[in-house]
Amino acid sequence: MNSALYDDATEPPVITEWRGPFENGEVNLLHAECFEHRLFEDDWWTQVNHFSLGWVCLRRSGKLIGFVNVAWDGGVHAFVLDTMIAATSRRRGLATELIKEATERAREAGCEWLHVDFDPDLRPFYFDACGFTQTDAGLIPLK
Repeated sequence: MNSALYDDATEPPVITEWRGPFENGEVNLLHAECFEHRLFEDDWWTQVNHFSLGWVCLRRSGKLIGFVNVAWDGGVHAFVLDTMIAATSRRRGLATELIKEATERAREAGCEWLHVDFDPDLRPFYFDACGFTQTDAGLIPLK
């Protein structure tokens, strides 16, 4: 299912696609930009089709400008991973729309919990804009 968002009346609409098609190269480019690392050649298509409940793609004029992966345990827990918005499209509410779509789709799939972890500077985004609540969690660094 696709829906159109009009974040700026002077630009073409942003199309939201749940489980939308994408090329590995375009997600790798977006990931490198958003997480500020060198360009990888990861096989996103195989990864998300194998391990994820779904993903959300945002496109403007056919170009991938946003992406989020919704991994899950096959039961009641879903996990937001790799929330990404291209630099030229930030500060317009599009990342919030990514999470909103991910939340609705996880709910529709019967999930009872949507988890996320993030860097401290993203607390206002995830807590205030997206509605996540603070919880206790644990982490063991493996590298």
